[in-house]
Amino acid sequence: MPTPSRLTFIVHLPAKPERYAELEAGVRQVLTDMSHEPDFIECTLHRSQNDPNTLVVYESWSCDREYFLQHHLPRHYRADFERELPGRLAAERRIEFLDAVSPALQLRATSLPEEE
Repeated sequence: MPTPSRLTFIVHLPAKPERYAELEAGVRQVLTDMSHEPDFIECTLHRSQNDPNTLVVYESWSCDREYFLQHHLPRHYRADFERELPGRLAAERRIEFLDAVSPALQLRATSLPEEE
């Protein structure tokens, strides 16, 4: 059986300062909805330290880029978000697609420090 493709990318969403809260709420809803998709692997939402009005999303999917763009990006739960997005952004959304290095390297801590 062939190994499924893995698609990983980072999305940069620079918000207008006055629309940041709306953008973050919309992103959180889309990420929650997409987490139920069968090809979904993981996502993490971040806020840029360089520009606190920029949200950064790290996503991984078990499909290729073309399939994602054709089948997952136009999903119904994204429609309102995509329609409102241009008015919430200070600059264009940027999607950075990533390739794993070969041989693959993924490391995780065996234990995490306790949060205060």
